[in-house]
Amino acid sequence: MSAAALDLKPILSALLRHKVVLVLLVLVIALSCGVVSNSVFLMSLHLKRLHLPAGFEESQLVEIDADNLLIPGSDEAKRHTREALDALRQLPSVKDVALSNLVPLDYSAFFPGYVALNEKDAASRSGVLVAVYGGQDLASTLGLRLVAGRWLNPLGFVDYADVFKSGSQAAPAEALITRALAERVWPGENPLGKPFYFTGGKPPTVVVGVVEHLPRPVLFGEGEEDFSIVLPVRMWLDDGAYYLIRTEAGERQRVLHAAVDTLHRLDPHVAIIAQRPLTDARAEQLGKDLAMARMLAGLCVTLLLITGLGIVGLSSYWVQQRRRQIGVRRALGATRTDILRYFMLENFLLTSLGVVLGMALAYGLSMLLMRYYELPRLPWFYFPLGALALWTTGQLAVLVPALRASTISPAAAAAG
Repeated sequence: MSAAALDLKPILSALLRHKVVLVLLVLVIALSCGVVSNSVFLMSLHLKRLHLPAGFEESQLVEIDADNLLIPGSDEAKRHTREALDALRQLPSVKDVALSNLVPLDYSAFFPGYVALNEKDAASRSGVLVAVYGGQDLASTLGLRLVAGRWLNPLGFVDYADVFKSGSQAAPAEALITRALAERVWPGENPLGKPFYFTGGKPPTVVVGVVEHLPRPVLFGEGEEDFSIVLPVRMWLDDGAYYLIRTEAGERQRVLHAAVDTLHRLDPHVAIIAQRPLTDARAEQLGKDLAMARMLAGLCVTLLLITGLGIVGLSSYWVQQRRRQIGVRRALGATRTDILRYFMLENFLLTSLGVVLGMALAYGLSMLLMRYYELPRLPWFYFPLGALALWTTGQLAVLVPALRASTISPAAAAAG
């Protein structure tokens, strides 16, 4: 029988003599294991969004949110819109311009829709939540990458009001969708030519093209950040739209100032609500993810530190209480390695008991987060990850008291 196996009986006997302290420490370890497992998972979700691909060159894009409440009617708005777009396209270093109802990664703008395979689910909003983009020249201005099918037919564009402000909500005939959305709605199938309904629109819209990426303005839902569609709708100033401008490299700020001056020159009553490079929109939104990831990392470190200090304190107390017992074992022939192994094994058993309870707690916390915050289920590999963190913390924490115990001489047995 191995030396470790021979130590099990006296270890269990010693632990059972301190039931209250044992229970408290096991509960602390279990709490740390459960919270650390879920926190590391949540931290990974937030960090993943920091590297979310946009599908276009963000460093060359700027946005301007402009409005003019004095525009007397739709015809006047259309005239103003055409003049503004033509003037912006004439600016130096401007590659393309679009007027869009949404801006990717811009937390302040979000027009949701529900894509479904039948009219009933779409009307009841039981489909897949998506961002519904519209705007002539939007795909070319953003520089979206087409991976299947074709672009929208330029002759098939209809006014935004005809789709979203009419009582019938007549749907456009065709649409672009992202690859992630296509896989979600038609897993393993070719989405081209597939009909779908969105937010009660009818007749169904047909998929004519698939783009690589197009993030939603508001990023939420693990794996759903890229669920977007692009419809052939034409935007006008009175629709509440955003100017998107693609510039030459390194010319964003200069173009942005020139564009704002141009809009003011064309219409003194225009109100510039917001103006910024698109990278600033990402930084503003994803900065919250970075802050949350840092907070979760701090929580994990704090819990592991508290657990480690608790183990150090308890182990040091037990070493002090067992000086005579350790001295007797040394007098009977136990080596320093035997004493060190005894305390390391004792702590490993104690930590393992807390880890088992902690895994059950981690699963329970994951179920609560799924139910109340619509987060994904905690993947199985985070359970051993949390256990490893606690085992490592426990062994490192007990090392110093165990080394101190191994230095006790046989004379301590006679000292009482």
